[in-house]
Amino acid sequence: MKITEIIVRKRFSSGPLYAIVTVIFDGVLAVHDIKAAKRQSGKLIAVMPTRTDAFGKSRDVVHPTDDGFREQLEREIEKKLFA
Repeated sequence: MKITEIIVRKRFSSGPLYAIVTVIFDGVLAVHDIKAAKRQSGKLIAVMPTRTDAFGKSRDVVHPTDDGFREQLEREIEKKLFA
């Protein structure tokens, strides 16, 4: 799956949250509400969209199952935000 577009939906000027983005994969699948935040180390992290189930447990709606893909996603979001 290739990232074909990243849309910055909202930017933040202070705090650990940089932006909320939508990522389009292969031009046919959109994942909304990915949060781009910084860790204490300063590294950007992609926080996946979540929902709370009937038991009050928060779960990712979608998430990478491969560390390499997560790193690629974070790099591409970082490029878009700081280009």
